[in-house]
Amino acid sequence: MPGILKPEHIVELIAVTAGLTGIVMILKSNWKWYGVLYLLSSASAASVCYLFVTLDFYSFKAKLTEVLPIPIIEMLTVIPFLSLLGVKYSPEKWIWKIPFYAVLVHIAITLETTVLHRPVQIIDFKISWDLWDSYTAWWIYLLFFEGIGGKIVPASSRTPINSSSFRYGQWAWIILHVVMLTTIFLAGVYLGRLLSR
Repeated sequence: MPGILKPEHIVELIAVTAGLTGIVMILKSNWKWYGVLYLLSSASAASVCYLFVTLDFYSFKAKLTEVLPIPIIEMLTVIPFLSLLGVKYSPEKWIWKIPFYAVLVHIAITLETTVLHRPVQIIDFKISWDLWDSYTAWWIYLLFFEGIGGKIVPASSRTPINSSSFRYGQWAWIILHVVMLTTIFLAGVYLGRLLSR
């Protein structure tokens, strides 16, 4: 029936709305430098995604706009929001940045495979692309912009999570372990389904 949104478009609209809201909130703390970081990360996300689609690593079955072969609206909102979120809240020391980014990467890759790939089927992985490639790409992207953000965004405009929050029994420790255990379990289920075909 014309005019009714498909499930994949609803998922995309929720993601774009959340990403855009997050970007605006972070820009308020320092629109100049977070704005520069936003432009760099969104341009990078769109360019890399376009390259990967051109190389036929994956394709998109659903997009909010059909202007380009990539979901450009999502590339300009959802992906850069994660990089801004990382720069804004990542702990000061690298020993704690790694578990912080592990949570972001594991959430992103789980949503990518359990929502975008199946069952909604927004993204279609080709034979030359697999879960490990996505996992690696997320780590490279987020850590790359952590490095850039650390150089251009003043410390006064960042709100790093206190390192003590990652210690045993603290809230960040609990979130880290819940996310890691849940996503590793879901990865096992995903792999089991692939092997059973």
